[in-house]
Amino acid sequence: MRNTTIILIFTLSFSFVGCSSEAPQTPPTPKTPETPAPVVGSTEESISTGTTEHSKTITVAGNIFRILVKGLIAPNAVLDVSIVQSRGTPATAIRVWVGDESGVGSMKTKVHSHGARSHAHAQAPAKLPANSALWIEVQNADGTTGSEPIQLD
Repeated sequence: MRNTTIILIFTLSFSFVGCSSEAPQTPPTPKTPETPAPVVGSTEESISTGTTEHSKTITVAGNIFRILVKGLIAPNAVLDVSIVQSRGTPATAIRVWVGDESGVGSMKTKVHSHGARSHAHAQAPAKLPANSALWIEVQNADGTTGSEPIQLD
């Protein structure tokens, strides 16, 4: 009986220790401000910043696009290309490549689209042709296509 009483006292004392009325408070975590998405303008200018970003508005296959390119054309370079369609009918396919108009020796990349916004990584070939540019090719639902270069100086 004495052992049972001692065990009962220990059990009750430990259960009261765990049952405090105050819950431990953790300090609130401060929210980090979200970085806003870049605002794309609609002017017809080419902008070059210190981070090798180029922005240009072009018309391809009757559609108007705002192109933002991060990176420079160099052998084996990868360019980060963001495309926003501002006017025209939705394109069924948009492809990009680095090189000349024929695309010979270049890897054509189909962009990943989310409505009017598209994105791709354009890989430059190891051997660049003279006067290489970033090319944007657009295919419309009616079958019309067109391509335009973007010079990255």
